[in-house]
Amino acid sequence: MRLLAVDPHELITWGLRTVLSQQPWVERCLQANDLPQANALAARYSPHVILVDGSLAADGGNFGELQHASPASRLVVMTERQSVPARLLQTVRASGFVSKAWGIEDIVAAVRLAGLGLGLAPPELSGDVPRLTPREEQVLNMIARGETNDQIALDLKLSPNTVKQHASSAYRKLDAHNRTEAVRRAQFHGLIT
Repeated sequence: MRLLAVDPHELITWGLRTVLSQQPWVERCLQANDLPQANALAARYSPHVILVDGSLAADGGNFGELQHASPASRLVVMTERQSVPARLLQTVRASGFVSKAWGIEDIVAAVRLAGLGLGLAPPELSGDVPRLTPREEQVLNMIARGETNDQIALDLKLSPNTVKQHASSAYRKLDAHNRTEAVRRAQFHGLIT
């Protein structure tokens, strides 16, 4: 499998290249520190997977050129966050993401899955982004900060039962079964911070 790691920090690309090149299923791992360099390498080598730092898109980078240089490549966004809004992945047409905070084994496994054509996108990415009311988003943000229903009720000047109703409605819309799952899915969709 041919891979390309793209990150503005040479230490990151060097580290990825070092680790990934040791895998028996990796034929070649290339590295680039910007999108123009990545475009040239992608056009020349047609990597199966391109790992690209998400900040390059945020800085006005165009992942479309990278995909045009090697249309068959599967794009995987690298981020420092534990989750990425689904809208970002859909916008850049990425097959998934890896967090730089993950362990080496998890990153290697994710790259291999992407190379095999298996999706890295969690269930949150399938279908449309749920629509939460502003109050549901507010309650979920407070849950994400670790507040209890009683604390949220006090802060928002609502009854604990009303807070519970807003939370339950958000859980249903997110197809979540508990607080942790609801927060994770809402963060992934970019609905809460």
